[in-house]
Amino acid sequence: MHQLDLLKRPSGRTTMLMASGFTFNLENPCADGMPIADVARSLAYQPRWAGATREFYSVAEHSVMVSHLVPPAFALDGLCHDLEEAISGDIASCVKLLIGREYLKKRLDPIKQALAERFGFRIDGAEVKHADLVCMATELRDLLPPAWMDFGHLPPPHPDRIMPVGPERAFALFLERYEQLKHLAQPASGSQRKRKP
Repeated sequence: MHQLDLLKRPSGRTTMLMASGFTFNLENPCADGMPIADVARSLAYQPRWAGATREFYSVAEHSVMVSHLVPPAFALDGLCHDLEEAISGDIASCVKLLIGREYLKKRLDPIKQALAERFGFRIDGAEVKHADLVCMATELRDLLPPAWMDFGHLPPPHPDRIMPVGPERAFALFLERYEQLKHLAQPASGSQRKRKP
């Protein structure tokens, strides 16, 4: 999908070019018309843990897992909870702390809100946050080397082991899961969505 404006070309310094040709203005984010395949592709090629896993494991795979661990009413929220990482990349938690969590949140929130308005997911629900931590604990167990580190309070990992599938399969799985869940999309509200099932 191409957005043509013959009077003004978007700046490559402030605009993200997506796989379909969709342009996403980071200074004035609006995702109207963005194809879900654009974010799915970016997330499928975006590694978790800054790529430090034993095998390639993408944000798309992580997102699909979160969508299965939350109650069904919150599955779309789980699938889309990291959608802004299609724009920002997956920033490791320790790097977020170094840069400043509140600063990053302030800068990235308009992007996440624009994506939430486009795809109908709700932001920052407790159900999704818990499932995200379960996934983190499971990824630590299955994908990273044993380390004598304190990661804070994490719930027990999920009993099933993670078997990474690679980026192209992760892309397909994300799109399949979105098709299953898109009926849960909330109507656009113009502000952060309420957390109602």
